[in-house]
Amino acid sequence: MHEYYFANYRLLVDDAISNSEDMEYLADFCKEMPATHTFTIHIGDEALLDQQYAKAISYPIVCNTERFNLHDTKDTWTFVPVLSEDVIKRNGKYVLTCSRDYSEMTLYISRQPYCFGKKGKRWRMPTLPISSAIRTACEAGMTMRDGMPLHASLVEKDGYGVVFLGPSGMGKSTQAKLWVEHQGADFIIGDRPGLRRIDGRWIGFGMPWDGKDNIKQQKQVPIRALISLEQAPENSIRRLTKQEAMIVLLNQVMMPMWDDTAMTLLTPLMEQLATEVPFYYLKNLPNREATELTRETICKTQIER
Repeated sequence: MHEYYFANYRLLVDDAISNSEDMEYLADFCKEMPATHTFTIHIGDEALLDQQYAKAISYPIVCNTERFNLHDTKDTWTFVPVLSEDVIKRNGKYVLTCSRDYSEMTLYISRQPYCFGKKGKRWRMPTLPISSAIRTACEAGMTMRDGMPLHASLVEKDGYGVVFLGPSGMGKSTQAKLWVEHQGADFIIGDRPGLRRIDGRWIGFGMPWDGKDNIKQQKQVPIRALISLEQAPENSIRRLTKQEAMIVLLNQVMMPMWDDTAMTLLTPLMEQLATEVPFYYLKNLPNREATELTRETICKTQIER
């Protein structure tokens, strides 16, 4: 088994899966962390793939994306790819089953011929978006264990973390890069950081999964502020109320809406975050002045507290 770590969780992956080039996105997350829970991904018997696939699609779809459908198969959650029959026949298919708490996963997949990659002779996975299913399962598992994955960017400045939130295209990565350029910050992750409350403090983590920027580090930092963004013709910032902060979180937290148990655990955690960490609303231009206004506001609030 290969060991990976994110947000103080451990991810154990069967060698047969980890050795695939398609799993190299996990490579930078092998430094050991004090894990509070372990997720495990096993390789299933390929002979059972068609049976597992037929079983999955006979049950209702509880979540669908452009890459996978998630089926509630009663004893498990089961992911299957969204692809045409022609593509599946040509490239193979996969089924990812998860225990109801997402801690145990089994990947059934049609193996492809061995090939020589950068690290020697290995089998390759079909050209299927398996990582998105694994990511979703791990993020859902986080929400059942004091974790919260966000659609956001995270930077570190002078030992504290700043989280930028907002819909796609609102400038999260842009503001993070401006902080690197003008405030000397460290860009930890461009999308999907994880937050956890540990020993009374909210900690932000880099995660193995990221969006278009592919910026991600296995780092952690105490969170000082969360910034909800809107592009505007001039810079201005104000503190959000708890109710306003909750609205932001409801739109930017990766929530497993199909899972009542997970949602029951996640909702009070979001309320706690909205109460304990300052939230701000930044109308901004992509310039240095926006970073200075934000930093000064955050520091002033910290002094007042």
